[in-house]
Amino acid sequence: MYFNSEINPVLFIAEVGSNHQGNFNEAKKLVINACKTRADVVKLQILSAEKLISQKYDKKRYHHFKKLELSQKENKKLFEIIKSKKKISSASIWDVDQIDIFKKDIDIFKIGSGDIHNFEIIKKIIKTNKPLIISTGLSDVNDIKKTISFINSLNKSYIKSKKLSLLHCNTAYPTPKEDVSLGTIDYLLKKFDIPIGYSDHSIGKEIITYAFLKGAKIIEKHFSNNLKNKSFRDHEISLNQKGVNDYLDDITKINEYLKTRYQITKSEKKQNNLYSFRRSIYAKTNIKKGELFTNKNLICLRPYKKDNSRKYFNLINKKAKLKYKKNDLINL
Repeated sequence: MYFNSEINPVLFIAEVGSNHQGNFNEAKKLVINACKTRADVVKLQILSAEKLISQKYDKKRYHHFKKLELSQKENKKLFEIIKSKKKISSASIWDVDQIDIFKKDIDIFKIGSGDIHNFEIIKKIIKTNKPLIISTGLSDVNDIKKTISFINSLNKSYIKSKKLSLLHCNTAYPTPKEDVSLGTIDYLLKKFDIPIGYSDHSIGKEIITYAFLKGAKIIEKHFSNNLKNKSFRDHEISLNQKGVNDYLDDITKINEYLKTRYQITKSEKKQNNLYSFRRSIYAKTNIKKGELFTNKNLICLRPYKKDNSRKYFNLINKKAKLKYKKNDLINL
């Protein structure tokens, strides 16, 4: 219910993330353009370098993330745009203090792969009772089980009510195609009775097409206005406005092809293929009234005129009630 799309075969998340590179005007453009696509969800990243990276042990990464920060007011404005465009809002929360600040703005919370064991943040999100998506990069099945067990200990009805989803993920940017391991989607679907999706960091849309075919119900993909921007790595693994729409058009067509139908289709009816392809029972030779039907005097031929050829054996060794000439249709 929480992770079903009303318009697409998957719930598609266009992740603006940090492709704005700390520029609010660019962030607005990204959000507006993402909202113009068929994406169901537009996602932000709410971060504070102070509460994410240790300056003492990783000063370089600290300054990297510091440049990507937007103010509380700016993020609030972005959520307003998302809401005004009738899109579902989502955000990765990397700071427990931000949850209360933005919980009214966020429809679906997201926990990235690095925080699958950040139980402080997870606990605070579960208390909001809003849906949560967790990416599983860098995790084995025991890591996932521990987090699910922790969530169950907080609220036993949370997972039962399908408010939790897991996304298979590889944290390498970009992810080499030989490392996407999409068979993991099958494994997660069998192992956990919750919605399963895929968070993609590969280049292009090929892999997310395969992920859909493997059964992913949610697809998360970074969104960019300029895929050739080399100043920030996330642009390379993103889709632009056209890319998102092309992907969703593609899988909508694929979804139509994958439908199960045990009935004659419109195209078959239009071509009158029941008449052309099926067989009825005909006289193979001249048959006298009262003569026994045998495989010597009966034959199943096209076109289908009356009664199905499956009744062939019902006639064998029965007496003919009428006289038939060769090639006459047998009346049952």
